[in-house]
Amino acid sequence: MKKHLNDAQKKEYAYYLSLVSSVLNGTEPQLPYENCNLDHIRRISNDTRMDAIFDEAIIMLSKKFSVSAELLSYAKKDLNHWIYIDTAMKYEIENLLKCFDKEQIYNLPMKGYFLKNDYPNPFDRSIADYDVLFEIKDIEKIKVLFNKNGYKFLKNDSQQYHFTKQPFMYIEMHCSLLKKNNKNYAFFENQLERAKVRDGYSFSKEMSLEDYYIYMLLHSAKHFSEGGIGIRMIADEYVFYKKYADKLDWAYLDDCFKQCGIQIFEKKLRDISLKWFSKGSEVKDFDDVEEYILLSMTLGRVDVAVMSEMERRRVNTETGRKKSRFVNFISSLFPNKTYMANKYSFVEKMPILLPYSWACMWCRRIFIDRNINIKKGFNNRTSYTDDDVSYFTYIQKEVGFDVK
Repeated sequence: MKKHLNDAQKKEYAYYLSLVSSVLNGTEPQLPYENCNLDHIRRISNDTRMDAIFDEAIIMLSKKFSVSAELLSYAKKDLNHWIYIDTAMKYEIENLLKCFDKEQIYNLPMKGYFLKNDYPNPFDRSIADYDVLFEIKDIEKIKVLFNKNGYKFLKNDSQQYHFTKQPFMYIEMHCSLLKKNNKNYAFFENQLERAKVRDGYSFSKEMSLEDYYIYMLLHSAKHFSEGGIGIRMIADEYVFYKKYADKLDWAYLDDCFKQCGIQIFEKKLRDISLKWFSKGSEVKDFDDVEEYILLSMTLGRVDVAVMSEMERRRVNTETGRKKSRFVNFISSLFPNKTYMANKYSFVEKMPILLPYSWACMWCRRIFIDRNINIKKGFNNRTSYTDDDVSYFTYIQKEVGFDVK
């Protein structure tokens, strides 16, 4: 499992961060260092899902540096592509929110919906889906509304309902912000009631800035502790902090950070974001946590996520004892009743159907979702070492997380 960048990669990432900083701050991009391969930098932008920012930086750079005609043409076309997607998605989500108003359905758009507008341009912040909080009593009305608007209902679990519409709309309707087994569930339990109705809407709401920041951090913390967070989440932190730092109630936030166990994590992310993206900043080197983030693509690495999940499942929460690697591998293929009941409610009522739920899960993954790679899945579950586990634990402790 890769843990560190080599010197050449560090230079590439440092330059890439300088390009992102130039777009976020509206400044001229730095000239490339000697022998810099801009195609390598482009691939980093692809991996981190910050393509539009790279495109803008290259177009600005071309005014004072000889960017290849091929790369410049790519950047212009790609930027138009992201502008088109952003415009189309914006139209779709606003149309749905108007329908929610018409049907008198309270809702609360989350995360990227608002954060996009804090970037210099909304298309700078790509999103794969929209997340919207709703009251579970309205689910049947919501299903009808989505159907009328050309959406297909995909699936649901205890926390969220998934809807899609070709070519690129994907909406997750959340009946709660956090899962009930999350230690911070009560903190956001009544968020829809606490939130205020937004200007221009009758039933669409928004969180307070403080609650939004806490939720954004808890979302980042979840990804960080499971498989990692990428550069885009650090850019989110910088954009939000830059715009709202003077408006936030920091005494209230500090108390909430302590309650949620993210006080050290918040400071670390804030420090990294300011180091990477502050106007005029020049990154020289990275510490271990920064490298963990740089290697985490957009929302974390699959190999790290599998390892952390496998290790969590090894531990018996009552006795603290660990299963053997082999037993744990088998149980990862055929999870226990509690895990499967979250996916298939009939397991809770009729435990005898647990084997049937395994068959449902694997048939869905193989024939419907088609998101399984047997070779990679086997390697991710068996190839990590005790040193990999120790390093992951060390990284988590560096940001204040207690890994058991």
